[in-house]
Amino acid sequence: MKIKKSLILNVLRSASSWISTKEIREELKVSKDQGPKVKSLLRKLVIKKLILQKGNLFAHSDLQGGHHCKKKKNTENPRLRNSQKPSFREHKIFEGRFIATNKGFGFVNIGKAKSDVFIPQGDQNGAMDGDLVQVRTFTKPGKNRSRGYIQKILQRSTSKMLARLVRGQRTTLAIPINQRNGVPPLVILRDDDQSNIESGALVEVELLSQLEGDNELYAKVLQPVSKEIRGNLGFNLILTENQIRSEFPIEAQEEAKAFSNRVIYDASTSRVDQRDLGFVTIDGIKARDFDDAVFAKSNEDGSWKVYVAIADVAHYVRPGSAIDQEAYLRGTSVYFPTHAIPMLPENLSNNLCSLKPDVNRLTLTCEMLIDSAGWVNSYRIYESIIRSRARLIYKDVADFLDTGLTKTIRNKEILDNLIVMNDVARALEDKRTKRGAINFNFADQKIELDDQNQIVSISKEFSSSSMKLIEQFMLEANEIVAKHCTGNRLPALYRVHSSPDLSRLERLKMVFQRFNIPVPPNSLIDSGQFNKVLESIEKLTNKNQLQIILLRSMALATYETNNQGHFGLGAKYYSHFTSPIRRYPDLVTHRALKHELHAKLGINPFPNSNTSVLMAEYLSEQERRAEKAELESVSLLKVNFMEKFIGQIMEGKIVSTENNGFRVELLPYHIDWYLPIETLKDDDYIFDEINLVLQGRRTKRLIETGDRLELRLTRTDTLHRLMEFDIVGFPPKILTSMD
Repeated sequence: MKIKKSLILNVLRSASSWISTKEIREELKVSKDQGPKVKSLLRKLVIKKLILQKGNLFAHSDLQGGHHCKKKKNTENPRLRNSQKPSFREHKIFEGRFIATNKGFGFVNIGKAKSDVFIPQGDQNGAMDGDLVQVRTFTKPGKNRSRGYIQKILQRSTSKMLARLVRGQRTTLAIPINQRNGVPPLVILRDDDQSNIESGALVEVELLSQLEGDNELYAKVLQPVSKEIRGNLGFNLILTENQIRSEFPIEAQEEAKAFSNRVIYDASTSRVDQRDLGFVTIDGIKARDFDDAVFAKSNEDGSWKVYVAIADVAHYVRPGSAIDQEAYLRGTSVYFPTHAIPMLPENLSNNLCSLKPDVNRLTLTCEMLIDSAGWVNSYRIYESIIRSRARLIYKDVADFLDTGLTKTIRNKEILDNLIVMNDVARALEDKRTKRGAINFNFADQKIELDDQNQIVSISKEFSSSSMKLIEQFMLEANEIVAKHCTGNRLPALYRVHSSPDLSRLERLKMVFQRFNIPVPPNSLIDSGQFNKVLESIEKLTNKNQLQIILLRSMALATYETNNQGHFGLGAKYYSHFTSPIRRYPDLVTHRALKHELHAKLGINPFPNSNTSVLMAEYLSEQERRAEKAELESVSLLKVNFMEKFIGQIMEGKIVSTENNGFRVELLPYHIDWYLPIETLKDDDYIFDEINLVLQGRRTKRLIETGDRLELRLTRTDTLHRLMEFDIVGFPPKILTSMD
């Protein structure tokens, strides 16, 4: 069929609303490979002003004259005001974060344990990866997954980005380096340009506000990219994309330098002197900021007195100071495999606030009387000063706790204390399990680097006995502080983890029943039932994939201004108190506690933070940005490592299957990587979400967890953290019967 402009005009006239290129193709009944021709004709019709364009949507020019509807001036996707698709059932309007993909389509994560909303390429309304958007959802009858249209962009994820400058005869454009963010070429107007920068140069640009009714996106050139950044462009792109602040303002640096390096105890204050107690810190070998120190002693009745001392960061970082303002903007420290970007200047994070051994340090202590069953009978929270006995390392402590032997820890008093604390931790863990805390058992990825920050090896390790000891002490202190703040109505921030969405749980039951794992009706609304399911899948080959499905069924934990409990921990009260060096919400909670303590003692009230819903939302978002940046930095290291193996064949093992692809472990290197479904070129594969397999439509081949395959690495892209593979060999598995 020959495509004519008149046919396209007829389609748009009959639509009487805004529609996408794909829908125009469908109405014309032409194949996908005719898409470029359709787009070319659409551009010509736009130039002749016979049709209207708004982003990826088109409409007949009659719309502007009001023949079909009256045009309204707002930022909504115009298509939604008139289009009613009988094949879709309209749902609610949600807010969420837009996630762009390399394929052009995207998803909106609306949180609260609900499924992501699929957003076709023509329905994104100019949204970029990470933008906060308003989305209207629709569901096809018989389908669980929603699709939607982005109505409004509520907040851009970033205003700055790296781009390549392209100068034409009349127009200057900035082409974004990040291909995933969905941003088209940006127009640079003369007043926003720096004419001395040559065409082709890498520059940092700032996205400007989009003018109403204008389809173009505009930007301002800020500065050329420095030689140092160009040399490590892949990593700096991660920082820019995720708005990670890496330099401290001069004012914050000066404030940090002004503090005395000596910490002297003032007996006239209310601060409790605990320098005689055998506190120790237990951390990873590369840790530099020690937030917490622990100590415990046994009582004759079988109970324990437990002390958790946390760095008194609030003593140094006062609300409104330059350090405080920068700490809030960062929200959290960011930990990359190569280095950390701290929330606080180094003189505080790695020195004055860090609970180093054999020096005085100011702290807040949560003192708890815990019975033999792990329950807290009483507690006290107060300002203190401690002197840590030792800086212990997880591995050394675990070796001693597991074997009773040690070559590194010489002090008998410390060894005795470790035994007591391990007994406490076991009682606390047993209590939590009985109470309903979910015990996922994922291995952590351990990356060893050489002096050039290149991967030497990747291994997996599970939580050791020493890690569990510290975890249990921190969890208990966090719970007690949350209970205290709730009971005394203190303006703290709480760590909230909501129960799963019921619609997701229904699908979960079907999946687990397929694997002969009984899941009674409504059982998974009780967190304790999750552990029974986890026990049932322990010996299955796809245990990890099933664990991930369970994990994804749950909501993301967020910060809130009121306590709502923590589903995953089975806890009625929960906050973050134990890491104020690296998390701003902990600092907020410390200030609330200190304000109350000073008020009770009748001394000058300690300044509080002004907590708000906006603060909680912002800090939740900063945490997600940091986690995303950390994961992307690991991907960058993997791509850098694999670059030298281009053209080589290697063995892989499938570790999980998903709707649009599958994840493999590259066995020689212990690197896991996601492969899109397009990698499977021998057939058209569909995902069976109940049986968790990919099945070929024609060959009926099944691809599932545990399958092995041979792969050839064909391409790497360190800038965009991409690897592409060809499948060389794949043993066929023919479908015979399905349960």
